[in-house]
Amino acid sequence: MEEITFGIELPRAAAIVISIVAITYFCFILGFGAYFARFSKNINDFFFSGQRFAWWLVAGSMIATGIGSHSYLKYAQQGYETGMSSTMTYLNNWFLVAYFVFGWLPIIYFSRIRSIPQYFERRFNRVARYLAVLILLSYMFFYIGLSFYTVGVAIEGLFGIPHLYSVPVLALVLGTYVTFGGQTAVIFTDLLQGVMLYTAGAICIVAGFGALGGFGEFWGWLPESHRLPFVRLLEEPGYNAAGLFWGEALAGSIMFTFLNQGWIMRFLACRSVHEGRKAAFFNFFVTLPVSAVVVGAIGWIGKSIIEKQAGIGGALEGIDPIYIQNTAHTFVIVAWEVLRQNPWVFGFVIAALSAALMSTIDTLINACAAVGIYDVYRPMRERVHPDTPDRHYLHAARWASVCATVIGVLLVIWFVKQQATIMAMHYRGIMLIVPPLVTTLFMGCFWRRFNAPGAIFSMAVGVFFTYLTAVNPAVLRPLIWLVIGVEPSGYPAGAGWEDAAGQINPLSNLYMNALYGMLITGLAGVIATHFSYSRYYRPTILKLARGVKAIPFAFTDPMAQFMVEALDKKRDITGLTVDTVTEAMARFKGGEPNHAVGKKARRIPVELDDAIPFKQVSLSPAIMETMKAGDGDMIYVEDARWWLGGLRSVHTHAAKPHERGRDVVLMSKETFDDALMIKGRPVTLEKVF
Repeated sequence: MEEITFGIELPRAAAIVISIVAITYFCFILGFGAYFARFSKNINDFFFSGQRFAWWLVAGSMIATGIGSHSYLKYAQQGYETGMSSTMTYLNNWFLVAYFVFGWLPIIYFSRIRSIPQYFERRFNRVARYLAVLILLSYMFFYIGLSFYTVGVAIEGLFGIPHLYSVPVLALVLGTYVTFGGQTAVIFTDLLQGVMLYTAGAICIVAGFGALGGFGEFWGWLPESHRLPFVRLLEEPGYNAAGLFWGEALAGSIMFTFLNQGWIMRFLACRSVHEGRKAAFFNFFVTLPVSAVVVGAIGWIGKSIIEKQAGIGGALEGIDPIYIQNTAHTFVIVAWEVLRQNPWVFGFVIAALSAALMSTIDTLINACAAVGIYDVYRPMRERVHPDTPDRHYLHAARWASVCATVIGVLLVIWFVKQQATIMAMHYRGIMLIVPPLVTTLFMGCFWRRFNAPGAIFSMAVGVFFTYLTAVNPAVLRPLIWLVIGVEPSGYPAGAGWEDAAGQINPLSNLYMNALYGMLITGLAGVIATHFSYSRYYRPTILKLARGVKAIPFAFTDPMAQFMVEALDKKRDITGLTVDTVTEAMARFKGGEPNHAVGKKARRIPVELDDAIPFKQVSLSPAIMETMKAGDGDMIYVEDARWWLGGLRSVHTHAAKPHERGRDVVLMSKETFDDALMIKGRPVTLEKVF
């Protein structure tokens, strides 16, 4: 395991103060998150918050979700070593914006997809779904374990508390509010923690500029190579522009944006696709750039301080000399010194580091529970007990959250035994897991002809050949030569790609194995799809299916059924590809969408009328005209206090207008209670479509 000490010696009094601040923060977050358990009445609330929230609330909570506990340590280290190119991994997903907001988001929202594997079954078949379950859970458990391990490293380095004690305590705090509060607790705690993360980052950055003597001094002492937005294209195998694009941007960013169940559940908590799009645009163009600066700037500042110390021949005024022997400790060393060794402020920063842990893991724990319920437990339960009440699944979801937390804690044991840096462990794991699933999903969304045989074959082949790169990195040599370039001698251009014995540097396949896996997966999918549509192939498989079905064993029936379903050209995939989103919208509403542009009706009083059916509202003709709404249109009703972000709200359909002669909303008490409304509070009405 890598060295634990962070290069600072905390006085006993300072360590006590920092511990008090951190523990106080944990207790506050525990109570804050547990409060929102009251808003999870059913399984839809637990995982998707009833799809009731405004874009700004969801977008704000994504700040903390996008910054993991490893982010401060990893990107401060990279910022110290290579400068502003540390922002590349946060800013390399610009090309995904249109695909996500106009393709994938409306597909999953209007098709009422509840989990990524569920999409694979509806788009392909059950086998594809369970392959997706295995890959997706591997990805999310890996992330949970890595996040627990990272914060354990920080705590052990600062306070000397081993992982054995610190990680279980943190898991207990974290698991409590996620288990009882669900997605609503995750969103509100992440919103609060996002504010903390940015505040702590701003404090460290301002203190760093102050220690240097202002922004001009910072920029003047920062080496020219560290001012560049991109690292060199090929030179360094462990961190280079070519590898970051072909590996991290293509595989890592697509996986996080399209296939991270926790991330997708956050968008599905929005009250409409339009609100989800606004949250996505805000995240891509505001949150990610700001986050890139927050997590990397301490590394840039640390480099300027080191350069200035060398230039003036001594320590900067007001702070002790800074020495960074292990760059993985850059964040903690620089923050402690520029904050003038103030234990109260530094304790707040450490609490923010813990916030980054919690905000990443709480999302993933909730996501793992969703996959466990929707893709494993519920399908099995419904075969035996089809009338199981929703309350049962809510209890099961909470137990699934507990199991996900325990598995994440146990994975820390494996991470402790690894001989690698945090960044290397992160990318080695992610780049081996994600390529088959990423490629198959993209082909399924944007290629209508892609079918079940193509999906299953592509994932199976992709998993095999991607993992082969870990066992035998030599298979990457032709691809590295193609991407990096070939010198006349036949060796890859650039330094460090091979050692003296001709073996590929392990760092060089951090990114190349992702590209390799995606190419193999895509090729396998195209070939399998082509042959499955062949007029020669289909009759042969159907004959084989009938032969299998004739074998007198019970397990052969599902096998034969799968073989027939895999070749079914009549499979209904409406709404599951980008060219059928309009039809999905009509199905979502249950009628023809109304795209007429109206206005919101604000501060309208509510009256209870049990003659109005559940999840319907009756409005005055004037309100209907204001909103340009008609009978049957979807109406979103929320508490008029905008700053609640939709916490008290409900989706309904418009019933026939009432004739009470005044602007009032009529709804049943059941609908009123389902919306968590408060008597006497007016509401705001908005036509969805």
